[in-house]
Amino acid sequence: MLPVLAIMAASCSDDDDNAQDYATKVKGNYEGYALASCAYFENNIAASEKLNIAAATPDKATVSYTSDSWGQFTVEEATVAETGGAYTISGSGTTVMGMNGNTQTYECTLSGTVAGGAADLTFTVPAVMGGLKVRFVSGDIPASVVVPATYSGYTKADCAYFQDMYADDQSIVISAEGDGAYKAVLVSDTWGEFTVTDITATAASGSFTLEGNGICKMGMGGNLNEYECSFAGSVADDRSQAEFTFTVPAVMGGMTLTFRTGTRTDA
Repeated sequence: MLPVLAIMAASCSDDDDNAQDYATKVKGNYEGYALASCAYFENNIAASEKLNIAAATPDKATVSYTSDSWGQFTVEEATVAETGGAYTISGSGTTVMGMNGNTQTYECTLSGTVAGGAADLTFTVPAVMGGLKVRFVSGDIPASVVVPATYSGYTKADCAYFQDMYADDQSIVISAEGDGAYKAVLVSDTWGEFTVTDITATAASGSFTLEGNGICKMGMGGNLNEYECSFAGSVADDRSQAEFTFTVPAVMGGMTLTFRTGTRTDA
């Protein structure tokens, strides 16, 4: 019996060691971004987010995530398991959310993975905004997440014959075209239709810069002409600010049409 008991004891010890490895292998501080979705919006961005995973018991971890945008999430004794070389994390906890100092505590659940040192974790809060999901992803936020969107704002036109001609209630739609390229479309009752394809996006400090070339259709009384135009702009990595400029050399001695998000303050 003694050899059998020794083997069983060694086996139990190995299981404990493996379980302990699950928690210790995922513990640490993670930096990344968050995407929030609910019944009223999709993929609202919060950049420069931080999350901590601390080992609690051999196969349990405490996950703490505090966001200026979405509140404080705490999941104690989340279960950590290994699946196909990745570590899955799941559990239940609470989130403290509110505005202007008025906060409430809600139940939340956690699910996701840690693989290759990168975390992809989703907190679900059923009682908030028809079911709020906040997905934390470690690492730098990619252009493919930030750039494609519908941007609302106003335009300012300048040329050789006039300056600072504004048009309100304008919008630009930027979509992903594949292979890291983007397409921008601006349809304006004032200035015509601008279409730019093969736009490239380059990461800068806290933003992405965009460049491309396309065409615009402009005219009066239904008589439209097509002109070449260039496109340049920038988008903040949390999409809080964006500015785009279309340049049309062949129109009115060289026209630039600048689009800015938001409402102009001098309106």
